[in-house]
Amino acid sequence: MIAKRQSFLSHAAMTVVRARLSRLFFITRLLRFAGNDSHMASFSLRAVKRETISAHIYPAEMLFFDSLSYSRTIVSGVFFIIALLAWVPAMGRTEGSDDYRDSAKVSLLMATGMPGGTSYQVGLGLASFWTTRLRQTGIRVSAAISEGSRENVEAIRIADADIILVDDFILSMAYAGAGIYRGKPLKELRTITNLWPEAVHIVVRSDKVKSGNIQDLEGTTLASGLRDSGNRLTIEMLLNTVKGLRQTVRVRSMSILSAVEAFKQGSIQAIDLTGGIPVPAVSALFHDAKTPLTLLEITDAQMESLRSEGWKNVSRCVIPAHTYAGQDKAVQSVGQMNVMATTSQIDAGVVYALTKTLYEGLDALTKIHPVFRDLAIENAFSGLKAPLHPGAVRYYRQRGLTVPESLIP
Repeated sequence: MIAKRQSFLSHAAMTVVRARLSRLFFITRLLRFAGNDSHMASFSLRAVKRETISAHIYPAEMLFFDSLSYSRTIVSGVFFIIALLAWVPAMGRTEGSDDYRDSAKVSLLMATGMPGGTSYQVGLGLASFWTTRLRQTGIRVSAAISEGSRENVEAIRIADADIILVDDFILSMAYAGAGIYRGKPLKELRTITNLWPEAVHIVVRSDKVKSGNIQDLEGTTLASGLRDSGNRLTIEMLLNTVKGLRQTVRVRSMSILSAVEAFKQGSIQAIDLTGGIPVPAVSALFHDAKTPLTLLEITDAQMESLRSEGWKNVSRCVIPAHTYAGQDKAVQSVGQMNVMATTSQIDAGVVYALTKTLYEGLDALTKIHPVFRDLAIENAFSGLKAPLHPGAVRYYRQRGLTVPESLIP
């Protein structure tokens, strides 16, 4: 177990190290749109046994939430922002008290996404928010970089993470043992809540645009997510919606920061930066563009082809005009929900506290990212295919919601 955990964390650390000094200007600009705070410290990943809490781990409350501002610029030199990693087991009970105040300290690890993406920004801020607001209960949450949804699911499978942010499509397949998880169902998966729609953002230079939709990717080199990301699976399916398009597009697996640098240098002609609107990396890219950029649209016919490819829960997402600098009109895209999930082994009292604090803190959470503006408890479990965690069920029932039997574990 420890070896697997060390491998997971070491891989994440090396991913960040590969973001070389030449990217510092972009990182500085990106953080302007990422909503981080001047109290942000520098961290590095550290493998720690589950049974211990290291005195050398920085507490999440150092990422002081209450002064976070979405528009604030952070410049703290060359730094690597990674997360806080030690935790003790939150295992055991299937039922838990509503108040965890008198319990032993509980530390949880949340796997998020890559720097520059919405999941990473939201995950880092949310971990700090939870830890600050739940300080008296002993619950502490840390956030870690990951390659995306597929790696996050694997982290839950091998107990390297306690909470994950994951695309609904990946989550549904993992729980059912379908698609890329055929024969390997992850029945211990439990959901906490829907979060935000993940809208496909495919950026090209405006002088390359003909039709204005993904047909314009013909003959390009496109950077998409890393091999374990939901974005990579999505883009592969998307390219298959246009006959013959997949054969003409070279897809390169790259981190967000590497992809942005390659796009600026001209070694790639298109970049997929799918995420919750607005995506920090897209904001920075449009803001710093020397030539006009365009977000490619996805037509109704292409969206229907996606459904026939097996992406049944794909829906229309509209990126409003002026979301990004120089974007003068709304963009018709597609997407799916990003979901917060956990495992059946996490105490119900802990999950109850996390769910309650999330939904009762939405006004404050909008300072982390605008996606929280549209988070409504009425839609917390709409369309979910994996069961809710008992702690989340308890909170939703207290709020007067009727939870379908299909979502009761």
